[in-house]
Amino acid sequence: MQWVSSTTSRRGGGISAVRGDSGLPGGRERARMVREMFDRISGRYELLNAVMTAGLYRLWNRRAVDLTWLGPGGRVIDLACGTGSLTRELARRVGPGGYVLGVDFSENMLAAARERPVGQIEYRLGDATRLEGVPSGGFDAATIAYGARNIPDLEALFAEMARVVRNGGRVVCLEIAEPEDPLFARFYGIWFDKIVPRLGAVISGDARAYSYLPESVKEFVSPEGLAAIMRRNGLQSVRWERLAGGIITLHHATKRA
Repeated sequence: MQWVSSTTSRRGGGISAVRGDSGLPGGRERARMVREMFDRISGRYELLNAVMTAGLYRLWNRRAVDLTWLGPGGRVIDLACGTGSLTRELARRVGPGGYVLGVDFSENMLAAARERPVGQIEYRLGDATRLEGVPSGGFDAATIAYGARNIPDLEALFAEMARVVRNGGRVVCLEIAEPEDPLFARFYGIWFDKIVPRLGAVISGDARAYSYLPESVKEFVSPEGLAAIMRRNGLQSVRWERLAGGIITLHHATKRA
């Protein structure tokens, strides 16, 4: 469910997703690198998610869906939808009378998602920071899971998410984070820095893709910083919670009426 924008900030904030300097490229170069990377691993992406999280990602997805407040017949847009794991969960919530639009910038990830078709889901190639052809206020909720850290311009991302949901609609962001608890931080350091890249290399055949994962998490904005960005872009009642000992953060908010 990864995404990266090829744009820089349109709000004077520069590359707003970056917290530190991990040596990762920015802007268009990062866009190209990440797009090619996820095109390469699309066939094994969901298997690797299951292995890396011991299947817990499904529980985190369901919690994210709960926080959309969607019901039968609802309309939701899922950004950085990747192979459609969260998208399908959203479709189950809105039912046959609802509509789910999944957007991603990787052709191969979308191709993998379309291999598991669901009637109320439409998949579309596009840019999460510039949702061309997507009307303002047309959705009850907007979601993004495990993709925000790949987007240099978080201001534009959340401005678009706020734009496309109706007044009172919900915006939900699920992301990997560095835990604060010393015990979980130690586990995180071993798991994500050492074991995950090796697992990724073995299962996907792409060592670089899964060494990028811990690098991207380390340079991502703090949970408090992400909440502030959401508030600056038309969202209120912003809350966030830590899951799995702080390895996952879940932000949720409401569009101002």
